[in-house]
Amino acid sequence: MEILIIVILGAVLIYGFIDKRQKKRGKLDSDLETKETQKIEDSNADIVSYGQVQERKGQLNELIDANLGDHPEQSAQLKDIIEDWANLKVESFENRRSWVRSPKQKKEE
Repeated sequence: MEILIIVILGAVLIYGFIDKRQKKRGKLDSDLETKETQKIEDSNADIVSYGQVQERKGQLNELIDANLGDHPEQSAQLKDIIEDWANLKVESFENRRSWVRSPKQKKEE
């Protein structure tokens, strides 16, 4: 009778350890998949530096001036939109690189 109890307890412990290990492995696999997906998205992102943004902004403003000189209100609106776009691009570039400059701050978030 005692051997049966020991065998049952041993089986329950082994099952518990195996089940816990499988759950941890499943979580690690899902975390790995999430990181890989994020890595692919980041590699496909259109990340440009400050100089590239300013250059493109200048090109667009010149294009607007050349083609919409007769419509100053629409021209001003487009320039505001381009300015906002440029600011967002620069901010996204800085945010993407911020973990390099301050890794502790990234971990705290």
